[in-house]
Amino acid sequence: MTHSRPASGILPENASWIGLALFSAACFALMAACVRIACSELPQSEVVFFRNFIGLLLLLPLLRRQRVSLKTSCFSLHLLRALSGLAAMYLYFYGLRHLHLADALLLNYTSPIFIALFAVLWLKESWTGHRRLALLLSVIGLALLFHPSAGLFSTAGILGLASGALAGLALTTVKRLSASEHPVSIVVWFGIISSVASALPMLWSFQWPQGAAWGWLVAVGLFGSLGQLALTAAYQRAPVTQVSPFGYTGLLFAGLIGFFAWGEQPDLTGIAGMLLITIAGITVARERATPAPQPPSAVPVIETETGVNNTPTR
Repeated sequence: MTHSRPASGILPENASWIGLALFSAACFALMAACVRIACSELPQSEVVFFRNFIGLLLLLPLLRRQRVSLKTSCFSLHLLRALSGLAAMYLYFYGLRHLHLADALLLNYTSPIFIALFAVLWLKESWTGHRRLALLLSVIGLALLFHPSAGLFSTAGILGLASGALAGLALTTVKRLSASEHPVSIVVWFGIISSVASALPMLWSFQWPQGAAWGWLVAVGLFGSLGQLALTAAYQRAPVTQVSPFGYTGLLFAGLIGFFAWGEQPDLTGIAGMLLITIAGITVARERATPAPQPPSAVPVIETETGVNNTPTR
């Protein structure tokens, strides 16, 4: 005789992945706050370099363990992916310095919408009803966010939105590369190119980090790693279409951090725009079969042939 699983056993399992997804979102919001503080202590170019270089160092053991070759016939695509992702990171970090924390995070979180748009225009994917709805909602949401009296109606706001577009281009390029390149090869090439490219502007205004600055740099890496570990664990316990929308709770955490740390308060029109863009992002995310991308300073999951692989992509 078989027994059905008790209903009470469902709650702990759901609570597990929901808690992990929320913890991940909180860590990424804390990481954004640490990036802001680190950029106030050090030149932004230096923070970008350390973020890329530390990520590369973490990748090298993975490259050796999996014995992946870096030989490629798609170097031009690797270059496009790296330079667009690096540009997105510079603009995102700039936005974190000059905008409300939640606003900068939100503008970068428009990347899934741009991925859907680039996938249609470049990869010739179908223009589904979900994508049309997401585009409409995002346009209305952006119009509300960028009204003339809003704080986002500025150079920093435009550059923050550009970070989302460039991140979308970078991740669309990853999708193109995935047809022929190993996932580890893709992320290592990004680490190499972005580290070399970000080293040049860093040398121009290099400043040796002092005690507190080292602490904030370490905190950026720590919260990024904790967030990624929690996100990977959540993806192992529930479908991607259920986990991905919880990433947008990072906007709430960023709003709370911004309010208590810097006294930041959104206006009602901005909140309405934020809700519409969040709905648009969730609409696209729930259509995807692979994990939704994270902000440039995060360490997204790549889905490999053997399952979910915890490796940084930008």
